[in-house]
Amino acid sequence: HNRRKYNPIMFAIRRSSRIVTSINTTVLRARATVNQSSRNLSSAPVLLQKKIRDERKNQQRLSSFSFSTAADPIYDDESLPIFSNLQEEIEDANERYHEIVAIRSTNDIRGRGVFSLRPFKTGDMVLSSLVLSTQTKRSQYTLQKDWDLHVNLNLPSRFVNHSCDANIGVRDNDDGGYDFYAMKDIKEGEELVWDYEMTEWEVGSMDDCLCGAERCRKKFGGFKKSGGVIKKNYGEFFADYLKK
Repeated sequence: HNRRKYNPIMFAIRRSSRIVTSINTTVLRARATVNQSSRNLSSAPVLLQKKIRDERKNQQRLSSFSFSTAADPIYDDESLPIFSNLQEEIEDANERYHEIVAIRSTNDIRGRGVFSLRPFKTGDMVLSSLVLSTQTKRSQYTLQKDWDLHVNLNLPSRFVNHSCDANIGVRDNDDGGYDFYAMKDIKEGEELVWDYEMTEWEVGSMDDCLCGAERCRKKFGGFKKSGGVIKKNYGEFFADYLKK
């Protein structure tokens, strides 16, 4: 990998970006004060949705310079445009999601995962993501947004693991990425998992599924093969481009 050297300008951008990326902590903490009984699965409270949009615009405005100047793929586990290494990016994500979720070791072959630090009720927004780069072909860490569009998302969303019995599902957001919603009640300390085939027409980087869920499909076939199962198990929680 080509490691980027320390750049004081980029370091300043990183510090500025951290201020505005408080979106997730601010919004999700505020959500805890909303009357849950009045919410349904179709939409989050209007006030919180507006705050999410406004904070995303601020973050994208400050981060657009650094990300747009990267000529190579943003995520290669070694080199990032505004972080000196992967561990620094993980620490930043955990700081933004303080007392909400955390990236931790899974103590198994998967390496890392995202775990809840508080309970979530069915219908709660758990994670919100920003798009850091786009490409026409899928890679190990991309999520598919359209037939020839694959996106790299920021952490912690990128480190949510797969399960054929997911507890969070995806919805397209206004910034070209995905938001993740609780599809069932989630306990504090529980690992957050979603189903890769909610977004991927085909899954090219792996064949066998080792999630261990009771209803594991054993093989990855993408929405192309498993679309009927995805719709049955998760309802509305799959990519918009697959609904057309």
